Amino acid sequence: MWNKSNAGENDFASVKEQRETAVAMEALDVLVVDDEQSICMLLRDVLARFGHRVETLQDARLALELCAERKFDLIFLDIKMPGMNGLDALKALKEIRPDATFVMITGFAQTDVVEECMKSGASACLGKPFSISQVIKLVEKAQIPAPAAAG
Repeated sequence: MWNKSNAGENDFASVKEQRETAVAMEALDVLVVDDEQSICMLLRDVLARFGHRVETLQDARLALELCAERKFDLIFLDIKMPGMNGLDALKALKEIRPDATFVMITGFAQTDVVEECMKSGASACLGKPFSISQVIKLVEKAQIPAPAAAG
């Protein structure tokens, strides 16, 4: 898990620089789904500082219900959760919100599970512990619109 004691000075300096450039970026609607409350709180606090609107849940089934009612631009999903796991949630959420960008979170980087997540539509996989700068880079990628399909 990320905390101040394992964050380097460069991490905070980088975040300050990124926050200054993020002002011009569009605010995103972000959903964080992780059974660890500390991860939800960390991501909520960091992303809110950059002007994003953030909802957090600790249950994947509730995420399905919320996404049926609300649009999210970016969804962080923990892979290993009690009840519905992140991979099953990813597959179901892709059906509900195909335009959302999905970032998987894992403390257990099993290659086969990560590959399955990527095949199922995740844009990235974020390993725990992660740095704030890693999160910001993923958010910046989500803010870049995908090229329009040639028609």
